Amino acid sequence: MHTHLKEDQYYEDLYDKITVEFARRNIVYFDKFYAEFEAKLPSGEEIDRPGNAFVINVFYMETVGNELLKRYNERDQKIAEWRERDAAKDAHVADTRLTEEPRCRHCGAQGLRITDKDLMNRSQAASLSDNEEVLFTLRCPGCDKYTACWGDGELWLPKPTLCVSCGSEMTQKTTKTKAAIIFQYSCAACGNAYNDKIDLKDKNAKTDPEYANDRDHFCLRNDEFRNRLASMRRDFLGMAQLGKEMQEKRDNRHIYDAIKEMKKPKIAELSGILTPALAKAGFIEVTLDKPEIGKDVIVGFSCLDNQSGRSDHDSEKQLKQAVNRALENTNWRLMSDGIHYRLGYMSGRIKAYEDEEALKNLVARTAKKTKS
Repeated sequence: MHTHLKEDQYYEDLYDKITVEFARRNIVYFDKFYAEFEAKLPSGEEIDRPGNAFVINVFYMETVGNELLKRYNERDQKIAEWRERDAAKDAHVADTRLTEEPRCRHCGAQGLRITDKDLMNRSQAASLSDNEEVLFTLRCPGCDKYTACWGDGELWLPKPTLCVSCGSEMTQKTTKTKAAIIFQYSCAACGNAYNDKIDLKDKNAKTDPEYANDRDHFCLRNDEFRNRLASMRRDFLGMAQLGKEMQEKRDNRHIYDAIKEMKKPKIAELSGILTPALAKAGFIEVTLDKPEIGKDVIVGFSCLDNQSGRSDHDSEKQLKQAVNRALENTNWRLMSDGIHYRLGYMSGRIKAYEDEEALKNLVARTAKKTKS
């Protein structure tokens, strides 16, 4: 019975064969570019000059190098996936049972014996491999002929071969040798006959003198060459990221200018900023708590409401406004948990925005509030 799961070497050879085929197919474009680029160089200028070498390396990585590195890094994972897929197919075939006993399609007898099981697509469309089902092949002990059916008992009927001369259905006889499977077709209506053959000889038997070297080279078995490609890819990705960052800064120059102009007071300077601003709004005895140093720097503060007759709600609202105004042009902001009030004692917390991304978001939010 056919099994899908193969030895490890089969999958390793298959993966490397695909890699070499890709490289051979695409290196043609690189070689053509290299030759044309070299031909256009001014007389006496070397192709390995830094500027020229850079262009050559970029084109090599785009046409071949990046994919070779990708395939090298994914090799073990892909081979494991292939093995897992084929092992699952074998398990599916082994576990599937007939839910209904079929009759011989030739003589109608029962008691057929299973001789083979394999996966096929019921629609007979090879491209629809995701819908593969188990096809059973059974031999009739009565007429010694074979019947094929699906797990639910539905018969599988081979598509008839029609005579190209008269359109009648042709009979088929199959002969198998070590070298080939020969199909002999004959038409009883008009006498037309021909043979077809499937060659069983190893197609890879033909020598490929360059394959071993190409496999070593393109499958990156040479550490020096592989590391060189990896280094070039890192450099190019770094340059691409740098270019992206430079363009982003050009596009958002107004934000970066605002960050440069923004005041970034130290913790010791906060008292000098908050005390006079809050005093104008009627809040006195401003004190700062010990800072909380973690992912963010947070500083708690407290003060007293010095205006009699002001409601709790108005005190909270006006203190919030005073703090926001005082910190408006700095990288500090009142935290979302707001202001707490009890019997004229008021407290809150402010947070510093330090890294570039946080400052960009702060500037953007501030600009949005200003516009609204």
